[in-house]
Amino acid sequence: MGVSAPSTAFGNLPSVKAMGTGRAGIVVGFDTEFTTVDGARVIDSYQFAVPDPIDPSVMVEVVILPMRGSRQRISLHTALWGVVEDAQLWRSPLVPAEVGPRGVARPEFWSEDLKERREALAKLGVRIVLACHYGSADMTTFRIGGQGRELDHLVSLTSAAGGLVTLLPFRMQRSDSSGWWWQSLSVSVRDTMSQAPAGEKSLAVLGDASGVPKLKVPDGWIDRMSDYRREHLPEFLEYGINDAVIVVEYLTRLWGDGVVPPITLSSGAAAALVDSGSAYLGASSAAEFRRRFAGLVDEDEGVEAVEEGDRLSYYAKRGRNPLDGAAAQLSAAFARGYHGGLNSCPMPGFYLQPTVDIDAQNAYPTAMSLVRDLDWEAGAIEEVVHERPLTSQDVPTPTTPFVAFVSFTFPRDVLHPCLPIRADGTLVYSLTSEGTAGAWVCGPELWLALRLGAEVYCQIGYHGRVLAGPDGGPSLSLRHGVKVLIDDRNTAKRLFGKGSLEEMILKTGVNSVYGKTAQNVAEQRSWDARAQEMENVGGSAITSPYQAAMTTSLVRAQLHAAMNQIDERGGYVYSVTTDGFITDQTVEVINALDMYGLAKDLSEARVALTGEPTIWEVKHAQEDLVNFTTRGNVSLSLGGVCAHNGLKMPKGVVPDSAEDRELLLGAVVARSGRVPNGYTRFPSFQELSRREDRKDFIPSRVERAVSMDYDLKRRPVVNSMTPRQVPLPDGTHYEMATFETEPWERVEDCLRARQIAREVARTGCLRTVAEWRDWAVRFAHGKGRRIVTPQRAVLTSIVMAHRQGVITIPTLADRSLSVAERLNWLAEWGLGTVSRGDWDNARRPERQAQMLPLDVLDPYLDRMRTMATGDRPTDADRLPY
Repeated sequence: MGVSAPSTAFGNLPSVKAMGTGRAGIVVGFDTEFTTVDGARVIDSYQFAVPDPIDPSVMVEVVILPMRGSRQRISLHTALWGVVEDAQLWRSPLVPAEVGPRGVARPEFWSEDLKERREALAKLGVRIVLACHYGSADMTTFRIGGQGRELDHLVSLTSAAGGLVTLLPFRMQRSDSSGWWWQSLSVSVRDTMSQAPAGEKSLAVLGDASGVPKLKVPDGWIDRMSDYRREHLPEFLEYGINDAVIVVEYLTRLWGDGVVPPITLSSGAAAALVDSGSAYLGASSAAEFRRRFAGLVDEDEGVEAVEEGDRLSYYAKRGRNPLDGAAAQLSAAFARGYHGGLNSCPMPGFYLQPTVDIDAQNAYPTAMSLVRDLDWEAGAIEEVVHERPLTSQDVPTPTTPFVAFVSFTFPRDVLHPCLPIRADGTLVYSLTSEGTAGAWVCGPELWLALRLGAEVYCQIGYHGRVLAGPDGGPSLSLRHGVKVLIDDRNTAKRLFGKGSLEEMILKTGVNSVYGKTAQNVAEQRSWDARAQEMENVGGSAITSPYQAAMTTSLVRAQLHAAMNQIDERGGYVYSVTTDGFITDQTVEVINALDMYGLAKDLSEARVALTGEPTIWEVKHAQEDLVNFTTRGNVSLSLGGVCAHNGLKMPKGVVPDSAEDRELLLGAVVARSGRVPNGYTRFPSFQELSRREDRKDFIPSRVERAVSMDYDLKRRPVVNSMTPRQVPLPDGTHYEMATFETEPWERVEDCLRARQIAREVARTGCLRTVAEWRDWAVRFAHGKGRRIVTPQRAVLTSIVMAHRQGVITIPTLADRSLSVAERLNWLAEWGLGTVSRGDWDNARRPERQAQMLPLDVLDPYLDRMRTMATGDRPTDADRLPY
């Protein structure tokens, strides 16, 4: 990563300024050395590096050495105040004048009121940004003492992007033994794991990028650092402090001297989008931006559009509400229509022929740039479509802002149906939704489905009202924001070189924006160390179900459109993963596809973002391909694909190397059952920060065996199976069934097939043709879905349909009734009972596939929908089912 321009040129780029905080701070680099002895860590040293407060060109290095062999640890406060004294940080212009090397004298702040005293002392504190690399190892080396929560710094941390950080500073206050001098600290924690581009997170890489090469310990010493300290103390000290210096220099290179870094690169990217989006939308504050971009306002603005139990966690966690009822309804519908990436393995087996792995260039940024802004303030829902078939007039373009709950049937000659149903923890693309009530789907995929000849029936759907942009066309704030980041990335590439740290940072920023729009749209839970419980993550500064769902729908539609046209032209697609696929067609052929008209929109977006219309590019090329399951394929050709499907390689194996490929190939093609794949794991953040039974940062061994069988997202064409012999480098050969697949007709067939495969995997595997034929016999003669308690299935499906927004039952929608009263009303119908847990879980998107078709729910559903709130069912309503 060469550098050909001063780092200040990077910091002056508009998006980098917006990503950074711009706030001055005292950044202290931190690292530790430790040795594990008899299952416990001995802390050999704590080392800190901080620029001199008066002359920042001088780096002050502080190393604290515990007594040799001692297992005692120091407190974080003791260590940091030692740094304040030794580096004379009290002289910094950022520290109040009343603070000296011993702290603050008691008369400067004292009050008999404890709360007033703490607040006054906090204003006379030293504010430190403690920066480390992989904080799980280093932030857990301090002694946790006292009963006050503020002394347990681990409960103030959060796990983010591979590191440990603070969302808000935490205080640490104490006095000396006399009670006269008091030392107050305000600590923010940053982790360079959260500040580094993907694939470039090692400290060695960061050191090279910032001009401070990481030092090495001679062979044999790295696991014996206590001995290294005893026998080679000068080298030990130099090695340890060097890592702390790298942290400071790296953050300085990114954000400038003495500047508080953003919490993570992705949070910085979100801040940059708020900045550019505010300028584009004419918003004067972050709150006004949220209102115009996502239809959200603060709770205290008096908008109570959503019942407490139905509020989506992405905004409820942040103390916000939808702007009005239309915003609530539309956001909830798009949240239900939000699905993950398209991942599948259409052609498992061994292929000894040229194939290429083709990626959509900047797939998600390109899709984001096509998403039109909605006019939330004018009423975001322009039209409601209800209980009728959809036509191409309903979804005239791939970018039509539309979401609907639909049932569907594709023609049998469509090899790749494009309407997803979430089931068994994945997306299933069946020919028909028969057997389920249907699915929530967004406009891009509905547009494509209609062009593939699908019959699509809309139970309920919403057209968004498009906001007019500054040029009179549709407003495209995401395009504007992404383009600012891309333009700055190109500038960084020109100034610092392709592959430079600066370019990679902005590439990460561009790719992070989509993830931040989708943060917690599909509810995610993480460990809240302060509350000591699992909590919803909550949304980001730019979370929006509409933008997130439309973006992913566009990317999936792009892949499905290309795959179907490849099939129509006699080509093959072997694997598809999120933003690309492996095919036997050339990139020139793929770039010539019109994708039923979608290519025009994508090319226009590419020109707007980059000035160049090309949509696809080659990622890998290979002459051989073993394609075993979704996200699982390998070629022995260096530069070819190598995806492990979660299989972990031994320590020291270089990813994508010849050794890596040979180990993966051998494990897959020689298997007779699950592949043994134990690995070393470190404690999770939850285990490191819980108050009861807290663990130290010590690895443990996990023994496991993983299945490498085809995952049956598509139906194997059994009569296409051929037994191909896969050669291994040692001269042996193993059979691998090679076959085509087709879409399942119904989701329940897929689920039954996958269950049979799980049973097979208990004692064997599905690798050879004979094994697959045994599976086919079990599938052909197995039993279909049986509803053991039909009344219960009807009742829970009715609740799901209401809670999913597919239908409305007046009594269940009556907010004057408590949930318990509504559940009691349901119990009076004679179909059984529904618990509060059933009620709460019924709105979860993954329940869609469990919902029976609506026509199966009559006559009860029809009677419930027409019964006025306040009325109760009678014996005449409780009909035999």
